[in-house]
Amino acid sequence: MNYKSEPFPSDIKAMLHNTYGIASIILDRLNESNCPELGALYMELHKTCGAKPEYSVIRDKKVFDDLGYLPNILSGKSRSLNEFKGLYVFGREENGKVIPVYVGISRTVYRRLRQHGFGKLHNQCSLAYLMSKHENDKIDRSNIHKNFNEILICKKENVKSFKVALYAIEKDYELYFTEVALAGILKTKWNSFRTH
Repeated sequence: MNYKSEPFPSDIKAMLHNTYGIASIILDRLNESNCPELGALYMELHKTCGAKPEYSVIRDKKVFDDLGYLPNILSGKSRSLNEFKGLYVFGREENGKVIPVYVGISRTVYRRLRQHGFGKLHNQCSLAYLMSKHENDKIDRSNIHKNFNEILICKKENVKSFKVALYAIEKDYELYFTEVALAGILKTKWNSFRTH
């Protein structure tokens, strides 16, 4: 056990074997006809009452519920399940087939997905930032919002067009392990595990 009294997995080989099964499930979900694009999972609301127009993005709960991506943890001060802990995989359609391009994990997947597609800061929409930086090596964290904001906005639109599939994993060790293993199994283009 570690310092938090969390047990280590007893069989790493079994975890890896399980990850191949998860990869198969994810590929099936990404290629189902009802697999949504990220942008379809959220609604943009514009309120114009008051002196300053307000803008917010909210999760379309019905879409998540219909896909079976139900809340599985408590987050914040909520007294009922209100967040999804697990992994998410983005896929891009090529020649009639959806190819996985990015694996991410979070204990607040609903919030994290909203940030990827609609975040205002580079550290919120980190995949769009990575894609922007890959396209133009002059981009860095200090100038993305000043000189290159149009590129970032364009890349966020690309991310919103990705198909997305979720998979619930509540055990922390298994979640971290599965992210890395799944990125290797699926050969996702935009994953990198370089340390900060």
